[in-house]
Amino acid sequence: MAKIRHIAIFSDDPMELAKFYAEVFGMTINGESGEGAVWLTDGYMDIALLKRKHEISPEGLHHFGITLEADEKAGVYSRLKERGHVPMKPPPGRPYVEDAIKDADGNKFDLSTSAVRARGGNVEMKDKERVKELAKA
Repeated sequence: MAKIRHIAIFSDDPMELAKFYAEVFGMTINGESGEGAVWLTDGYMDIALLKRKHEISPEGLHHFGITLEADEKAGVYSRLKERGHVPMKPPPGRPYVEDAIKDADGNKFDLSTSAVRARGGNVEMKDKERVKELAKA
């Protein structure tokens, strides 16, 4: 069954916000990106703290992510297509998102068939090949 497995929050200081959640709630920081994003978890739900890049972007909740079981992906995508919702490829460097979609009210959510994988302090990127392809273009 599809489950909401992550939320993403825009912040001017993602590391400071991560420390807040770690110190107050005991969450674990699992990684950082070179662009200032920080990932943490409570053991089930992952939180992506994203560096706010533009003043016009509001701080706060940006999107949520749904993780699908591999065997339900085709059916979910078919039902989305029936309703006129077309998946968008997110920018490269997103560690666990495969597609992004907007719901009937325009709220953005990510879809993936796997959760964040952390190795030490680094988060494993799923889209290494896509990053290489875009660098060649």
